[in-house]
Amino acid sequence: MGSESKRALVTGATGFVGRHLVSLLLRESYEVTALCMPGDPLRTVIPTEVDCLEVDVTDQAGMADALTSARPDFLFHLAGLVGSNNLEQLLAINVLGTEHVLQAASQLPKPPRVIVPSSAAAVGLTDAPIDEQSPLYPLSAYGVSKAAQTLLAQSYARRGQAPVIIGRIFNITGPGEPPTMLCGAMAAQIVACEVAEQPPIISTGNLSPTRDFLDVRDVVRGLWLLVQHGQPGEAYNICSGEERCVEDVVRQLIAHSTLEISQQPDPARQRPADVPRCVGVPNPFLRSVGWQPVISLEDSLRDTLAWWRSAHQIGPTYPIE
Repeated sequence: MGSESKRALVTGATGFVGRHLVSLLLRESYEVTALCMPGDPLRTVIPTEVDCLEVDVTDQAGMADALTSARPDFLFHLAGLVGSNNLEQLLAINVLGTEHVLQAASQLPKPPRVIVPSSAAAVGLTDAPIDEQSPLYPLSAYGVSKAAQTLLAQSYARRGQAPVIIGRIFNITGPGEPPTMLCGAMAAQIVACEVAEQPPIISTGNLSPTRDFLDVRDVVRGLWLLVQHGQPGEAYNICSGEERCVEDVVRQLIAHSTLEISQQPDPARQRPADVPRCVGVPNPFLRSVGWQPVISLEDSLRDTLAWWRSAHQIGPTYPIE
């Protein structure tokens, strides 16, 4: 980018994706401002060279003040609610919160280029691999909120109010994955077995669905390239294009353990709106600007488990790299 300005603002900077994105931006010599929730216990994970502002995305005036102060050239809106069936909360944070962010961005003298991460959950129920033309048939409350968020983001771009690009993310793995996500939940249990905090048995949900897994470090590289090169108003798949059965992925994680571990189904881990198949079609534009997955699923799962072994002793503030 030469001598061009490189100020970036990241909402949700203490989250799984946010932490990795902040690290990438610092490596690429960006001046980074991180937004996190007031009182966020993970604020200490933000590197000291990053300016950190405490703002809730539901605070419209606070968000406007934060963007006016930061004056970003690039904005990555990663803050959001995941793993909830509460539609009221999902819409308040994922949709109205996004409205506050985009409205504030649009009112700057020069609106920044904005990345809004969508999800394959916005497409929901489909028998075919998902591409950018796939209709939105969300099955879960979370999927409904992400579909609405996508349409809202595209409306800002189409009205010319802010150059918003959508990166559609599928299933993510990697260091720092929280226990609210599939591989993080399995890794946390495996480590608990290894340190004898529980018997060598892990509880599982529905193992029959197929999913498209991608390492978080590949995901953030895709988002970074999209904010530079993507066409405003367009959605781009960030995926591997490889369909894998959840049961096989859980077995791979267990295979990296030092113990013989068995599985038992847990009704509490069953999701009422679990789509049976979800696999993406890799976007050719991303390939044309130099993106492709570089971290294999096997390495990603190994790194996920290794991080959990360290985090089990130190806590979730353990470094992601």
